[in-house]
Formats: sequence, C-alpha cells, structure tokens
Amino acid sequence: MWVQVPPSALMWQILVGTVGLLVYLYLTWRVLRNNYKEEDVAAFGWISLLTYLLGSRLAYGFVYWGVWAENPIKWLEFWKMGESNVIGGYLFWISMVWLVATDRGWKFFSLAEDNLWLLLWLNGVYFTVSEKWLPVLLLFLVALISRWLKGRYRSFVWYKSGRKGFLYLTANIIIFLGMSLIYSNIYYIIPALICGVELGILGGERNS
Repeated sequence: MWVQVPPSALMWQILVGTVGLLVYLYLTWRVLRNNYKEEDVAAFGWISLLTYLLGSRLAYGFVYWGVWAENPIKWLEFWKMGESNVIGGYLFWISMVWLVATDRGWKFFSLAEDNLWLLLWLNGVYFTVSEKWLPVLLLFLVALISRWLKGRYRSFVWYKSGRKGFLYLTANIIIFLGMSLIYSNIYYIIPALICGVELGILGGERNS
C-alpha cells in the first residue's frame, strides 16, 4: 500500500539527505587523502556513495517485495532515502570496498577501518531521514567508543597483531548486537558472531 509522504516530512528528507551526502563526499576526501592518491579518493567517494544509495534501494524492494510492482522504474529511484534499507546499503557498500581493495592491491581491513567514520555518518544520515532515533543514538555511541579505542587497542595483550581492522570489526559487533535489541531480531547476532570470529583471527596473526 502506498503511503503519501507529508510535504514537511519530504522537505526534511531532502534537506537532511542532501546535506548529509555532501558531507560524506567531503569527509571521504578529508579522511582518505593522506593515504591514497587523490584521483582514487575522488572516484571512491562517488562510487561508494552511489553503491550505497542503489544498494539500499534495491534491498528495500526485495524486503518489501511487490511494493513497486506497478512501476518497476521505482527500483532505481535511489534518491528517495525514506524508502531504503540501511543494512542492504551497508552490505553493498562493504562488498564494493572489498572489490576496490582487491583491484588496487590494498589491504581490505585497512581500507574498511579508514572508512569507519564515513560509514557511521552515512548510516546515521539514513536513519535520521527515516526518523529512527534509537539507531542514530546507537551509531553515536559506537562513534564515541571507537574514538576511545583508537589509541588504545594496539596495547591490548590479547590483540597481539595490533593490525588495523580492530575498530571496524568491534564497531560492527556493537552495531549488530544493538540492532538485534532495538528490533528484537536475533538474526542480527549472526553477523556479530562472524565479526567476532574474524576479530579473534586477525588479532592472533603476526603483525606484518
């Protein structure tokens, strides 16, 4: 069933979405420019953003199958951020990061961790547009925890390798466990467990 979005809500979505996505592109350049070539950073910013937008839109269509049966073109209307699935967008986004890292010969976890703050911001924009405040609060808490851990995790005795990836995987664990509580969905625990196992493996590797 199609629900008409009030003009005020639509303006809110457009304003927050536009500003949020522009800030994402700026942060991509600001965060990655010191470790990667400028042309690679610019391309990554746009490609990652479009991947997230389209991925979240497609995921929404699959979750609510048939919602756009009368007009299949709506599958591609990725700018309608109020009709999107954040988890789907994230999965498309991280798959794209893996492909880019593989193609460029970069370390995946290093690239993923460098983009952690960007990903938190992008997810936060989507949840804000959808007016889902508990997930926004969760992401804010994860950002604070990640900030605190950033200069400390390499000194953890059990994390012998000290390699990048700790912040990214830990943030994912907290987010998925938090989402399982917010939405009372135990399936979110599965990716949290996967990240936990990967964190243990990564921490036990020799630092290179």
